[in-house]
Amino acid sequence: MLAALVGLAPLGSVAQAQETVLPAPTPKRSTPVVKMAKWGLLGAAVGLGVFALARSTAAEDAYDELRALCLAGPSRCDHEAGTYPDPDAERLYDRARNEDRSAQLGIYGGQAALLGSVALFIMDLRNDREPTNIPYPGRSPGSRSTRFTLVRVEF
Repeated sequence: MLAALVGLAPLGSVAQAQETVLPAPTPKRSTPVVKMAKWGLLGAAVGLGVFALARSTAAEDAYDELRALCLAGPSRCDHEAGTYPDPDAERLYDRARNEDRSAQLGIYGGQAALLGSVALFIMDLRNDREPTNIPYPGRSPGSRSTRFTLVRVEF
């Protein structure tokens, strides 16, 4: 009896070793830097868009003032050597041009920030985990067909 138990002891340890399941690999998560950067860039894109809109509106207001000035006194807006003879008209033109340039920089910066944010959002979507393998009861793991049984008769 003792010999039988000693003979079966290694079988029990083999069975236990076979039942040991390796832990599933931990999924790769994106770093907190990526998570913070994608939202930071999105916020920067929105901020630069608001900045560009404000600068564009200011440029349009300066152009409107210049038009009103020129309609009130056309002689004040005669171009001589590429500049306005009236210092007020020249000041309004320079302000409008500078505001337009600022708006363009805001648009370009906003587009770059938006593209960077989209790239980080896509990079954060990556998931290197595979789904767990849950076999369907009516199907063997290697087959491509499913068997349905409507009637089963046993003798």
